Amino acid sequence: MRTLLAFLAVVTGGCAVVQPPAPVSAPVTDSAPAPAPPAARTESAAIAGLLDGARADAASGRLANAAASLERALRIEPRNPRLWQELARVRLKQGEYAQAESTAARSNSWAGGDNRLRAENWRLIAQAREARGDAAGARAALEAAGRQ
Repeated sequence: MRTLLAFLAVVTGGCAVVQPPAPVSAPVTDSAPAPAPPAARTESAAIAGLLDGARADAASGRLANAAASLERALRIEPRNPRLWQELARVRLKQGEYAQAESTAARSNSWAGGDNRLRAENWRLIAQAREARGDAAGARAALEAAGRQ
């Protein structure tokens, strides 16, 4: 009998489940809430890296490198209006005014309801037109920017 009880104790002891201790929650305090995490970028990591590199290149005068990075990013995300806008800025700095205007217009075609982006694109178009000597076209673009 003793052997049977020992055997049952061993067998049933192997089936026992040990419950982990319940997690201890932090005490509630009346202090200020924790800050929200930073807003996530809408671009992928590859696009964000290319965009950051392009902005750094443009700021340091390496406009050809900036344009190449943005074109590479646009091959990945061709419908990203912010990339088109950044490329328009670079083209404007390069003195390629017709390209700047058409690239800003392309950005507007993908901007949807982002009125701030569309207005900035119209201002870029106005600058490109002014640089080409089209004062009337520049005024019209500025008026379009004001309507956004």
